[in-house]
Amino acid sequence: MINQQKKSCNIIEFWVYQSLFILLLILSGLIGCSKRKTTIPLESILVRIGDRIITVDEFIRRAEYTIRPKYCKGDNYIHRKIIINSLIAEKLMALEASTENELFNNPEFQNYIKGRKEQAMRQYFYYDRAYNQIKLDSAELNQAFQLAGRTYRMKYVRLPDEKTAEKFYHLYQNEGFNFEKLAAEILQDSNIPVREVGYNDDINEATFNEIFSKPLRKDEVLHPVKSDDGNYLLMKVAGWTDEVVITENEVNKRRENVSKKIKTIQANQMYRQQVADIMHGKTLKFNEHSFYRLAELLAPFYLKTMQEKQAAFNQKFWGKGQEVELDTGATQTYQALRDEQLFTLAGQIWTVADFEQEVQSHPLVFRKRQISHKEFPEQLKYAIADLIRDKYINIEAYKAGYDKLPAVQNYTTMWQDNLIALYWRNQYLAEHRFRGNFGKEYLKAIREYLNPYVDSLQAKYSDEIEINTDAFEKIKLTDIDLFALQSGVPYPIVSPTFPILTTDNKLDYGRKLQIK
Repeated sequence: MINQQKKSCNIIEFWVYQSLFILLLILSGLIGCSKRKTTIPLESILVRIGDRIITVDEFIRRAEYTIRPKYCKGDNYIHRKIIINSLIAEKLMALEASTENELFNNPEFQNYIKGRKEQAMRQYFYYDRAYNQIKLDSAELNQAFQLAGRTYRMKYVRLPDEKTAEKFYHLYQNEGFNFEKLAAEILQDSNIPVREVGYNDDINEATFNEIFSKPLRKDEVLHPVKSDDGNYLLMKVAGWTDEVVITENEVNKRRENVSKKIKTIQANQMYRQQVADIMHGKTLKFNEHSFYRLAELLAPFYLKTMQEKQAAFNQKFWGKGQEVELDTGATQTYQALRDEQLFTLAGQIWTVADFEQEVQSHPLVFRKRQISHKEFPEQLKYAIADLIRDKYINIEAYKAGYDKLPAVQNYTTMWQDNLIALYWRNQYLAEHRFRGNFGKEYLKAIREYLNPYVDSLQAKYSDEIEINTDAFEKIKLTDIDLFALQSGVPYPIVSPTFPILTTDNKLDYGRKLQIK
């Protein structure tokens, strides 16, 4: 962990981060049908088109974790057929585009796909080296089950650093000071805040362990815990409610949730140790002069809103929105900086240009969501340290052959095909003189241009298309709009956008995939 007393130092330690609630839906998509197998099991395949595969899990994620258009938003059979036809059409357009197109050969695009692949490899590293190694103790699970229905009401005081928090706790624990009086000294005229904390709430691992590792007593004051923003929380139990499960289904569901949560916590601890071992002895030392000049140039861009960053992504790949750039003077300054030494890592010099190359495939991830201009340089150091940490995990993942796993390759191909198909769709519409605004007139574009084109591709590739109709018939979906994000990773969007390519609701092509 970063020593809080070293914030101003130009040497930074590596921070091992793994979200407590890492999205297991992503892991299930990566590992559920792989688990070190050299091929994806037939029963997990929904569609096969030559060497392209759409798994059952992928179908569900593409339908459930993105916003579907109105023409296939429901769970009825017709809408499910439109969804599968849309996903197949995406693959067919990607095949038509092949690799001989402007987007595929764009270096930024290649770096993006590389970054997606390596993120998947790191997640598999976490699963294979940590999560899959955990064996749960039944006694521990039983105790956790007893606490899983509790929602605590916690009085709390937020303190700026560990030293202050420990002093506060010492005064209460050993000197007989009253919690409320101590809190009043800090809060002045403010009331002591109260928060409800449930077993399944999104709280950090340290807070969860302090509250739910054992039964708590009313009025008990807990040991200070560090929050995600670097502050420390001192909490007092004001009371709790307990939700009792009665039916067998409720009991089983709670046991499953408790098992996943405890396993994830223990896996995170194992993972942190393994990454710490990987990073042992690797010192990152910044060149203060060039670093602060770079930080001043980058701050205006990285402090922009998420919407502006998305606009920059759209501009890169689709020519939409306004491009986010440094101004002319800043660009000239940046170009002059590119050959300067930014830091040394394990004795090796990294220039600004070297760092820029790494960021092309691993966008920086900042530990804090809200960053002021004043604290940006410090947070930039942390983000660079985390990028370097991931680079070394990548090295271990490549050594282990995770890039060759079918699930990782299929995940990478899914993102590549999605973007290539959207590019090819736009090219096709432009070549066939569609002059409308696709975002507003997509139904017209589909009806007059894309449906006939998709029909022709279905006929062209029909002999190569196999559909697992038995598995398809069993799929159930919701009609709830959901856009899934994963925190703490370079590429937070869980699933590619839904491919708006066709409203075809007939499965009158291809053949049935034979499972046996």
